[in-house]
Order: sequence, then C-alpha cells, then structure tokens
Amino acid sequence: MSLVLGPIHYWMFGKIKTTEARESAIVSAFETKYGVEAEKMLEKIFQKHPKSSTTKPLDELLGNKSIHQGIQSLIIDVETREAAIIAAFCNKYSDAVKVAAEAAHKHGVSCGKEAVKSKGLSTADCNSVSKAFEVIGDFLCDGMPCDRGAQVVSESDKCVSWDHENCIHEQYWKNSGADFLAMCNIINEWIAGFGEGINQKISYKREKAIAAGDKTCLSSYELKN
Repeated sequence: MSLVLGPIHYWMFGKIKTTEARESAIVSAFETKYGVEAEKMLEKIFQKHPKSSTTKPLDELLGNKSIHQGIQSLIIDVETREAAIIAAFCNKYSDAVKVAAEAAHKHGVSCGKEAVKSKGLSTADCNSVSKAFEVIGDFLCDGMPCDRGAQVVSESDKCVSWDHENCIHEQYWKNSGADFLAMCNIINEWIAGFGEGINQKISYKREKAIAAGDKTCLSSYELKN
C-alpha cells in the first residue's frame, strides 16, 4: 500500500518517540534501583509487549495499515507497554511509583531543555507559560489530532490553564493492569519537568484529575516571581 505521509504524521511520530524515550528513562531507573531482578522482569514484559522499532522509517512501521490506524497502533503499543512496565514494578516494589515519577520528571526537564535548543526559543519565549504550553504539544502525546486533547481554559504570559473532558490514556493504562491515578501522577511529573526545563520558574499544578474521581482534568503552568 502506498502511503502519502505529511508533516502532521511525522509530528505525531515525534511525540510517540518522546513517549518511548520516557519509557526508556523509567526502565533505566528501575534497572539501576532493582538490578538483576529488574532485568528478569523486563525480559518477561517485553515478551508480551515487544519493544518498538521507532528507529525504522515511519512508512515501514505502518506497513499495510492506513496512516491513521497505523499511527494509532503505535500510540497504543508504546503507552500500553510503558504502563505494563510500571504496573509490574509497582506490584513488586512499594517504592517503584516514586522511582518512575522521579525518572519521568528528569526526562521531562531534559525534553524541556532540548525544546529550548531545537526550537531556538528566546528569553521572552522561555518567560511565557503560554509559549511553554504551545511547545509541549510537540512532545507530549495526547491522543490523535482528531481526539479532544488539552484545551486552553485561560491564558496569559504568566499563567495558562487547560482541561481535558476525558482521559485519552485511561483505557491503555487500565488494560495493562496499571493503577490509573499512579500513571496520571507519573505523567504529570513529566509535564512539570518539561516546564522547568524551559524555565526553572515555571511551576505546574494539577487542580483536577479524572483519575482522582473528578469529572474533568484541570492543569496549569504558572510563572513564579
């Protein structure tokens, strides 16, 4: 099947790669913390949820699937595998969720700093939480473009708030056996880290979360004085 790939498809592929890189950071943290036992656990997990091959060209990864179906499949695979890894370690180790959250935060900081360099952000850009929220959209996988992802509620250079009416990730996390709220907390640590990576004065706050029983999610970036 011939695929006509456009910029939006490679944009989505980049976000998928970021998710995979975060997973790798969490895996590395588990290996460092739990040693040989972690390697044994990961071997079993990867038998059920094989590692991605995102180093291959996108058209090769999509195969004979439609573009939309193929990209959706890549998202499902990486998010389910990441959650399955976290679920397995959390079931065995009481401090695994903390280890994963710290690794996710550090990876978020790294991605934020990389965004400053790769996008040539100016000092003014880095002092704008509105710009930070715009930029994170190029890194954080928040469903397909046709899904209702994060929507801005209020916006200024000093504070931007956004909400979700539903959680795109919930089904993948739950299908893997992961705790819904634990996964939400870990991903939110990544989001917090990303803001800090752009500017250490950017703080992140989650005011509502579907995973915590709220009807919607509500989050914000704020520039501290």
